[in-house]
Amino acid sequence: MGRSILLVAQLSPPSELSAARRVAGLAKYLDRLGHRITVLTSLSSGRGPVAGARVVRTRDLMVSRLNWRRQSFEALAGRADGGGYEAAPSRLASVFVPDLAVLGWLPFALPRCRALAFGTDAVITTSPPHSGHLVGLALRARGVAWVADFRDGWTFESDRPPWPLAVQRELDEGLERAVVRGADALVAVTEPIAADLRVRFDREVATITNGFDPEEHAEDVSLDGVAPAADRHTLLHAGRMAYAGRSPRPLLAALAAAPDLAERIEVLFAGPLSAEERDLIERAPAARAVGSLDRPRILALEAASDGLLVLTTGRRRGEATQKVFEYLAARRPILVLGEGTEAARIVERAGAGIVAPADDPEAIAAALRRLLDASDGARPAPEGVDRYSYATLAAAMSEQVERAIAVSAGRR
Repeated sequence: MGRSILLVAQLSPPSELSAARRVAGLAKYLDRLGHRITVLTSLSSGRGPVAGARVVRTRDLMVSRLNWRRQSFEALAGRADGGGYEAAPSRLASVFVPDLAVLGWLPFALPRCRALAFGTDAVITTSPPHSGHLVGLALRARGVAWVADFRDGWTFESDRPPWPLAVQRELDEGLERAVVRGADALVAVTEPIAADLRVRFDREVATITNGFDPEEHAEDVSLDGVAPAADRHTLLHAGRMAYAGRSPRPLLAALAAAPDLAERIEVLFAGPLSAEERDLIERAPAARAVGSLDRPRILALEAASDGLLVLTTGRRRGEATQKVFEYLAARRPILVLGEGTEAARIVERAGAGIVAPADDPEAIAAALRRLLDASDGARPAPEGVDRYSYATLAAAMSEQVERAIAVSAGRR
């Protein structure tokens, strides 16, 4: 039975930020399951359609003249690849709880969601920003079934600095508690995030990972100007680093200390860079930045590379970036820097590559040598990858929608 589903996310296509990929995959394949999808999103993502969905875009102070860091956001989003983005959070991020979207987007999203509530069977709110879940709270009060989807932990393994005031910490924890206890169904993208919610709130939580769209990876795209070097083993990192607290410094230090590796490997960085990252890469041996590429070229470059690189902070067990799943779909050997992370577990489970510590140059150099020696045998088998297709993941999300509708009906 097809349902009318409202999918609430500040970021959506055509944004190149990784958060938009979950929205794209779920909307497209939930539609193919017979559901009617409306995406409530923000102009910070740009303008344009979302496959399989009706799109409602609201204003957002993030892209207004009131945001004095707007140029930094444009660079982060890959729309202004020149001077680099500012990796440090805005000073206002230490003021507004739980995040800046509560000021910048929520005042515009809430009125629209109320207008969209009529005829809606269920709402899926996906975070971060975690304030987006407050839309779910508002619609639940109107009788709409609600699935809260956590792409990152809220207070669990948070990558934001600690709140400076006790009253802010209490409010942040109270909002998390209200969301987790109020939602009719809970979803997390990694098992550590799900396990934390189960333990702290005694709730059932489904794990539905991020994934990939197999139809995107079928495109044939030219790589003129950014093609990998023919005489070296190309290791590609696609996406942002400093914004999420990750750094290429240990990897580049490993190459600097091992001239034999630097002669055989070239590390490509495709994506927006901070000024510090750009300077670091330009001074490093065997490293090259190719800039921000559109999505088809990024996927083609992943498929053309000899190996693919996942950077983590090494501090968060629940860390598994969107790129992990796109890399799996590219079926190239993967090097994960971050032992004990969910990204490492997923890659090892799929037999798709090698894991090393995030911050040990000597161990990273050893892993690079293993990757060179094992590159022909480290490609994942199809059965280790297909479970992460959004065609499969959307079916799991559809089950959670039905669960939420049943729970909501029981409250009436």
